[in-house]
Parts: sequence; structure tokens; C-alpha cells
Amino acid sequence: MLLHELLPLVGKTTEVVEVGDGALRELLRVPDDIPHRRFENDQSLPEGTTVVAFLGPKPDTQVDAEAIAPALRALPVGGRVVLLLGWPIEELPYHLLLSPLVDAECQVLQVVPLDKAQRYGAYSAVLAARVAQLAPARGYLDESPIELPGEEPGLRTLLRLAAEHVFGDIVARPTRRALGEVRDKTAEQAQRIRDLERELRTRDQLLEAAEQRLASARDDIERLLASAPYRVGSTLVQGAGKPARALVSVPAGLVRVWRHRGNRRSGPTG
Repeated sequence: MLLHELLPLVGKTTEVVEVGDGALRELLRVPDDIPHRRFENDQSLPEGTTVVAFLGPKPDTQVDAEAIAPALRALPVGGRVVLLLGWPIEELPYHLLLSPLVDAECQVLQVVPLDKAQRYGAYSAVLAARVAQLAPARGYLDESPIELPGEEPGLRTLLRLAAEHVFGDIVARPTRRALGEVRDKTAEQAQRIRDLERELRTRDQLLEAAEQRLASARDDIERLLASAPYRVGSTLVQGAGKPARALVSVPAGLVRVWRHRGNRRSGPTG
């Protein structure tokens, strides 16, 4: 959801009162025909008022959760609240918001994630209302204007339970999404491991076949070097290289070949 979509979501507003430095008029795009002013501690707020504030950990641009308590208590029944939150959703300390909201009998109706969080520093927004009767909870995708029907006993207790439910749902949502992403990555890694193991087995088989061919080639070479034709040819080549000694070396070499002709490793005698 975008920031300028928040005010229409809370329903009819006749005045916007900000706890802060007044910068939210531009961010929320408060219409020109709706008065916008900063809250003063001695103010009383009329019907149709919407209190807005930017809460977060940066004191230069954001306010503390306790700072909104006087404005919330000054709201009449039916008054609305829009709180921008400057904490990432998965780090949202929503317990800090419960006391000022519940003490002022404000019900958290909706917590919505915001788009362009990095640009404005607002990651989510709380939509609440000052109530005398408990209103139905809303889903974070509900974009219908807020209405406040219903009646329940134990209002303050139910307000806290309702707020905890809404906050807990949005805080847990990134965790559930991250868990799903971890599961997907785990499945991908498991499949990748199976593929690598299959490739490794194929390479082992190819390596074993290559080693067998190498051993066979070595045996063939040994048989060739020990064969009579090779030894005769080697003797003749050596004699041709040294003609002066060939008359002695060649006959002697041929005699050695003849004597070893029965050796099993000598190969065919030709």
C-alpha cells in the first residue's frame, strides 16, 4: 500500500492532527480542504479527527511511542489513528505501541505493509480507532473504509488481544515468507547435490574405463617390446646405424632373439 492511500482508508476525516513536526501533511497528501495542525497537550479533539504520527528509532524525524499517548487520550470515541512505523516489519517492537493504544481505548484495526519503504523510511502503518465497542478485525489487504460496529464485554482486555493478534500476524509474515524461501533453496540445493553426485558417478565410471584402457595399452606395449619381430627389427636398425660394428653386433643380437624365442612374453616370432 502507498502512503497517500492511508487517509482514505480510515474513512471520513474532518481534521488531521499530527504528533510530530508537521511533515506528514505532504507524505500522506492531506487534502487542502481538511485542516492539518500539530497536537498541543492542552488541546481537545473534535469528532472526525484523525491523529497521525511517524514512530520509529530515529529521533530526528520520528517520535517515541509514548509521545502519542496524550493525543490518543484526547480523541473522542470514533476518532481514527494512523501511525507510520519506521522499523522493518520483522523487527517491529509492537509491544511498545500496545500500552498507549490500549490505555486510550484505541483498537488496532489493521496493520499494513507499505511500498517504497527505503524511500520514505516507513515500513508499515497502523490503523486504529478510539472505540467504546470492539470492532471486527480486518485483514491487511482489506481496503474498505473502516467502520466500528459490534459490542463485546471486557473492552480493554479484548483491545489488547486484538492488537496483539494484528501485530503478531504482520510481524510473523516475513518469517513465514523467509521460511518458505529457505525451504525452496534447500530443495534446490538437494537437487543440485543429487545432480553433482550423478555427474561424479559418471566421471568415476569414465575414469575407471580410461584406466582400464591405459593398462591394456601398457600391456600391449610391453608385449610389443618383448616380441621377436620388434627385437629383430631393433637389432637391424642398430646395426644400420653403426655399419662398422654391424658384422659382429647384428649376428649376436639375432642369436639372442633366437634363444629367447620361447619366452611367453616375447610375442610372435615371425
